[in-house]
Amino acid sequence: MTRAHRLMIRCRRWGPSLSLTMVLAAACAGDGDDGSGGACMIGQPVACTCPDGSASTQPCLASGTLGPCTCSDATGGTQTEGDTQTTDPSGDTTAGGSCGNGVEDPGECTTGDPAYCPQDCEGDDTTTGPGECTDDGPIYATLVPSVASRWESGALVGFAAGQALCRETAMAEGVPEGGLVTVCDYVQVLQAELAGELAAVPMGTTAWLHRTTLADVMGVPSEPGVGGRCAEWSTVANDLADGEYVEFLGGGMVSYVLDDDTFYDGVDTTHTQPGTLECGTQMRAILCCHPSCTP
Repeated sequence: MTRAHRLMIRCRRWGPSLSLTMVLAAACAGDGDDGSGGACMIGQPVACTCPDGSASTQPCLASGTLGPCTCSDATGGTQTEGDTQTTDPSGDTTAGGSCGNGVEDPGECTTGDPAYCPQDCEGDDTTTGPGECTDDGPIYATLVPSVASRWESGALVGFAAGQALCRETAMAEGVPEGGLVTVCDYVQVLQAELAGELAAVPMGTTAWLHRTTLADVMGVPSEPGVGGRCAEWSTVANDLADGEYVEFLGGGMVSYVLDDDTFYDGVDTTHTQPGTLECGTQMRAILCCHPSCTP
C-alpha cells in the first residue's frame, strides 16, 4: 500500500463577512458547534492553531468529529492542543487568562506573541502602513506556472528562487504589495481554500506543496521535512526525496497528496515513492501567498 494519500477538504464555503479566525475555529463544524467536536469529513485535515500561535492541522476522526490539534513541543516532540493551555473560570485559554478584559496586558498587542489578543487593542489608534503584515486581507496572491522541482531564478536555487519567482510574478501582474508575497505554506493553502480564494485556479492544475508543519496522514502525524520538499526544491532526482503537491479539482476544491515519510539524508534511497511523489519528471505551479503576521 502506497505511503502517499490524497486528502480532500470539502468544508462549507463561509461568507466574506466572517473573519478568517472564525473560519478556522469553525472549519467543517456543524451549525452552532464550536469547532472542537463538530462534524467533518473523515480522514481529511482541518487547519487549527497551536497554543504557541503557530498553525497546524487536526484530523477528522472515524466518529466524524475533529481530533486534537497536532502541535510540536519545545523539545521537538508531538503534543495536542490541550497539553499546554490553561483555562480560567471565564473559559479563556490565552496566556494569563486576560484576553477580552478590555485591558492591554503585556504581549496582547504584539503580533506573534502567545498572549496576542486583538480585541484588547481595539482602542489603539495605530494603523497598518505599507509593507506591514496584516491577516485581514486575502491569503492567496497568484501562482507561477510550470516549474520543475528544482526551483531556479537567476543565480538563486531552491526555496529562495521560489520566493523570487513569486515576487516577480506578483509584481508583473500588479498584485498589491507584490514584492512582499511568499511561497504559500501548506497551512496557508488550507486557509485559502476554506476562504474560497482558490476557485479561479483552473481545474487540473497541480502545484508543489511547501509543508513546514505537522500534517495528519490517515490518522498518523507526518513530520515536515526536506524529504517531502524535493530536498528544499533543489533536486530533480527521484531516488533521494519526494515532492508533496496539490491538485485543483475545480470550483475551489483541492486534493492534497502528502508524504508520511519525509526523511532525507542525501544518501538513503529507501524513503522515496517514485511514480507517486516523484520530483524529477514533473512540472508544477508554485503557489504564492501574502505574508502572514502569524510566525
